[in-house]
Amino acid sequence: MTDTKEEIASKIRVAVTDSQNSVSYDPANRPGVSNLVEIVFNLNSSGAETIEQLVAQDFAGLSLKAFKQHVVDSVDGHLAPIRDRLQDILSTNGGQAIDEAAEIGAQKASESARGTMKLVRDAVGF
Repeated sequence: MTDTKEEIASKIRVAVTDSQNSVSYDPANRPGVSNLVEIVFNLNSSGAETIEQLVAQDFAGLSLKAFKQHVVDSVDGHLAPIRDRLQDILSTNGGQAIDEAAEIGAQKASESARGTMKLVRDAVGF
């Protein structure tokens, strides 16, 4: 989630596909390409209801190189806001917001555990 667009592109470019220079969804015979198609489908904003529909409407006639760039753009488009927000949090007050959230979570967990332990002690008769 913290990878830059360049790091995402590097990983997608080296994703194992096959020698066919087209895009299709065939998990048995083209697992590498199919995996990338599934990634895009799960991040899909084109309105396609099935993977096959997505391939037909968005990737027909596309080369693997162009398709991989589409995958990069799709993944980065979804991760960029998360990455940017994380950077904002980490740069504000030296990242103290994360420490504060962790402390609040620890306090809530401790309170919950105390309540649970009271129920256990009462049930056991202590």
